[in-house]
Amino acid sequence: MEASLRWLTSQTDQNWLLVFDNADNVDLKLKQYFPSCSSGNILITTRNRELRHYTAEDADADVKDMDLEDAKALLLVQARAKRSDENIALAETIVKVVIFAVFNRGFRTNTP
Repeated sequence: MEASLRWLTSQTDQNWLLVFDNADNVDLKLKQYFPSCSSGNILITTRNRELRHYTAEDADADVKDMDLEDAKALLLVQARAKRSDENIALAETIVKVVIFAVFNRGFRTNTP
């Protein structure tokens, strides 16, 4: 973990994304896993509204009924990314991966 944090911290000219999926437990202390830098982005998916303290003011969103276009737009705004063809394509890929992860987590949970 330490090596990964050092590497992300060293990527000052890169726009990376770190995802914490299904981070519902407030006892996890997620902040310890955040790189000490101002580059890159961190996405936390959770059903626990108590974890909003990790976000900037008004940076959290309820996305359960959001369609693909709205999800891409939200991701671009929160990442402060320019609306370019490349960034829109990347946002679509990220949104689809998160949706796939959420769907598969639910599918696995509901099977014996």
